[in-house]
Amino acid sequence: MQKSDRFIDLEGELLRLKEQFLPEISPISSYSEREIALTIAYIVLTHAEIEAYLEDRVWEIAVHSKNKWVSERLASRTLITLLAFSGQKMELPPDTLTPVQGSREISPEKIKIDKKIELALNAFYRIKENNHGLKEANLLALLLPIGIDSDDLDSVMLATMDTFGEQRGFIAHKSATFYRATQLPDPASELTKIEQITQEILRLDNLISNLM
Repeated sequence: MQKSDRFIDLEGELLRLKEQFLPEISPISSYSEREIALTIAYIVLTHAEIEAYLEDRVWEIAVHSKNKWVSERLASRTLITLLAFSGQKMELPPDTLTPVQGSREISPEKIKIDKKIELALNAFYRIKENNHGLKEANLLALLLPIGIDSDDLDSVMLATMDTFGEQRGFIAHKSATFYRATQLPDPASELTKIEQITQEILRLDNLISNLM
């Protein structure tokens, strides 16, 4: 599969985190407290890197779709879905551009497609900026508006990301002592999980690139 520049950056960061935080895999799963603490840090930091990657990529394609419209007046699939998922009312055209009663001006967002596109981009930007996770709801909010088809979102992948997001949230909102007492992370399992997620992200990366 082809890899975007942003995905290549993600791979490099994930490799760096692996080398800096994960201990050598023990065949008997025996790790020191320090190695467990580093594994916990690895979970949190890899989550952050993957989250940042997705936010960057979806915004890249959103801006590309707007630029395509501005420069060539071409409405891409992404532009259409940004409008469709923006929350704007799909109202019928007004009866006249010069109403006699009430306000003598019709607001641009009711009649100007450029204004509707601007509002859609602004709405999506707020979604991206306020995103804090990798759970299914987060992924749908980021991916559907840029034109990723729901049929291309594998249910197993969504479930895996849900579990990963819940794990990261549990770690982030509990003390290290509490987490170690309830669920010790296994470095080998965490590495395998990140490798599997990375392959799913690569598939998404290709789907996003196909929208360019």
